[in-house]
Parts: sequence; C-alpha cells; structure tokens
Amino acid sequence: MGKGWILTLLAALTVFSSPARDLPAPSPEAPAMEYRCLAVGIDRFVNEETTTPCSANNAETIAGLFRDCLPKGTKVTRRVNGPGSAEEMEDLIRVAFRGAGEKDTSFLYLSTHGVAWTEENQEKAVLILSDGEREEALAPDTLRRMMDEVPGKKVLILDCCHAGAIAESFRGPEWRVLAGCLAEEDCYFWAAGEVTGTGYFTAALENALRAAGKEQIDPDGNGEVSLSELCGRIREIYGVSNAVFLPEEDNGYLFTVPEEQAGERILDLRFDPVRETEEQIILDFHFRTETEVKLEYRLIPRGADGWDFTRGMKMPDRARSGQKRGVLSAGDKDRTIKLSRDRLGESEQVLLQIVSYRGLYRQVPVPEATRIIKTGEKNEP
Repeated sequence: MGKGWILTLLAALTVFSSPARDLPAPSPEAPAMEYRCLAVGIDRFVNEETTTPCSANNAETIAGLFRDCLPKGTKVTRRVNGPGSAEEMEDLIRVAFRGAGEKDTSFLYLSTHGVAWTEENQEKAVLILSDGEREEALAPDTLRRMMDEVPGKKVLILDCCHAGAIAESFRGPEWRVLAGCLAEEDCYFWAAGEVTGTGYFTAALENALRAAGKEQIDPDGNGEVSLSELCGRIREIYGVSNAVFLPEEDNGYLFTVPEEQAGERILDLRFDPVRETEEQIILDFHFRTETEVKLEYRLIPRGADGWDFTRGMKMPDRARSGQKRGVLSAGDKDRTIKLSRDRLGESEQVLLQIVSYRGLYRQVPVPEATRIIKTGEKNEP
C-alpha cells in the first residue's frame, strides 16, 4: 500500500438508511429482495505502515455508492479503524447482515493491508485487522466461513495488496468478487496531506459509476450495471494494477446507474488506441467538463518494484483561464499525450495519471483515471 500520514480517527459503527433510487417492484408472488452492506476501512496499525486517511475515506466513498447505487431502503454499516480481531469481525458481520434471507444480497467491502508470502509454490495472503492498538491476521478461508453463515447472494470488494489471492477463496455461485489487483500485485493508495486520500481502485469504482457516459457503464441501456459492465469500464480507467472480477461474465444486477453524474469530475472519459511513429508513442483521449476545473497529467515510470511515483513528471493541461495554466472551461475536450520512445525506459511503458484539483478554497489533487501507455502489441488496456 502507499505511504500514509498519522491522523487520529475515532472508530465508529454507523448505520445509514439509503435514499437511493427505487428498482422495479417484484411480482406479488416474489418475496421482497433486500440489500445489506458493510464497509470496513482500516488505516491505523500496530506493526504495519499507517495508511491514514485513505482507508477511512475509501469506506466513506463506498458507503456513498451503496446509498446512491442500490435500491431504496438499503442498510449500510460503516466501520473505521476496527475491528481489531477476527472475533470482532465475526460479530460485526453478524450484526451488519442480521435478517438476511436466501433472496437477499449482502455487500462486504474491505480496505486494509493485504500481506502475502509463497508457501509450497502457492501464493498465500491474509487481511490485517487492526484498531490501532490490537492487530490480527485474518485468513481468507476464515472470512469465507464467517460469510457462509449469511444466507443469500454475496458481493466482496477488496482494496488491498494481493487482493487477487484473497479473492480465490470466494469462488462459488452465490459470490461475486471485485478485487483491486492480482495475487502478486500491490494496490496503491493516493494521499495528499492529512485528510485527503483514497485507494486508486476505490476511486476507479466511484468514477466508473458516477462519471462514465451511460453507453460506457450501461451499454445495454437497461438502467442497471452488471459485474461484466463494471469490469469493462474499470479496466478502461484503472491502469495502476490489474483488477480481478469473479465471474467476469456475470450479467446480473449489481448496481443502479446514478440519476445524475458528479459535476466536479471529468465526464465520459474515453481513450483511443495508442498510435506509434518511429520516434513517438501517442495517446489521444476525450472527455467533457460541466464546470471549470484545473487538470494536470502525471507520467509515472515503471521501476524494478512497480510504479515509481517518486520520479513522476507533472504536466498541466494546455488550457488557460487568465494567467492560470491548466484551468479548463466547461465543454467537450480532446487531448493528446506524445512520448518519445526513450521516455518509456526498459519496461516500454509508463503510467498516465489524470488528476483534477477540487475544492473552492483549498484545492487538493484527486485521481480521475490511470492508464498504461505501452509499445507494440501491449497497447490493449
């Protein structure tokens, strides 16, 4: 995970009643289908590196998505900096999903450290539970056993390192899984100061649902987002790691398309295929803005141990508002990134970050999308 900053947060268990959109009513014979959600974000650890404030913000972000993109009446439970033990995690699951039936769906979101090692040529991984004073490793099989006590369908969302290894324990007809990286990969966090930060994967999930064009997130136009549709959109705008979706071909209801897009974001972002000349690699992309926004682009080289954010290069957008460079007016935009081949280095790839600045008085950087720019046959997202 990315580096964090120290911030004291009060562990909280909060239940919200969702004001989300209604879905079509079930037939009179069918029992009412209910949704329950638990979002856990852990930043403070005993032995692991702090990630403050990223996981706390992740939990808040995903709770907002649950409220806005699931049926009206969805119960959302959010816990920050806890639980500190497997026993407390089991109690939390029992309370959050109490009353679930066979026709219901339960969402579990976890943002914490994932720790992996190799044993007998197999990748093993655990989740770290902590309240800042106590810390305990939670094996995926143990978490699976806890969730097996919850009837009905289940959705697991993981924003942690080695999430793909953990996801393997949750295959089955009742499960759908969204994991931020492959078994051998890290999930990266973004932080700017002591209060602003998020996981890149969680940010991509939010941007996919709140900032995509309807044809990008709901190509069949039925007003619903399936795991297959969400998978396609996230891979378009998330390049920092390789997300895992199980099963990718699932076309059942997962989320509702929000009624309104978020005005502060760049919207309908789309990338053209990479073009190559003898000397350059060229990426064209397009988006629109509904309000004035400051935008910059960052190019991150690939190092021996992954993306080297310390050597990233910043480029403000070419637009100007008076003397302010990088400030875009509202409207449709077309942009091009051109890179000399030697800029790509031995890995023949760089990570493009599209970053906006939000906030009226104290603008802070927020990731809008990440995209790998590669050479040759590696141009597919």
